[in-house]
Amino acid sequence: MRSKILYISIVMWALVVISCAPVEDDIFTNACVTVTTGEDMAITRVQGQVRLTNVNTRQVVTSSDFEGASVTVELLRGAYQIDIEGVVTCRQSDGQTRARQFRCQSDYAEFIRDDTSISLNIIFLD
Repeated sequence: MRSKILYISIVMWALVVISCAPVEDDIFTNACVTVTTGEDMAITRVQGQVRLTNVNTRQVVTSSDFEGASVTVELLRGAYQIDIEGVVTCRQSDGQTRARQFRCQSDYAEFIRDDTSISLNIIFLD
């Protein structure tokens, strides 16, 4: 009887120690997508929506929380297709401010490391 109690207490102690181990959640990453212009102008504001489609699962993550020319999204690690559409306000080299419709696209982008960043060139629609 005494050996059974000792055995049960050792098993219970081992379960408590194992359950207190830190849990690491490495399946998510923060992806930072930045839009850039190839022209001589500075982006002051972006109003648009970024759509990230997981190539493997076809899961879609969208966001419109741009801070300047960048948006940061938490998503599953993996390969993504990126589509962005909206309106960007640019300050040109002569000082004029102009709002222009734009689009960005990437057929393949890897977000497999922590805090991965990618820059996409704007295609102006006007």
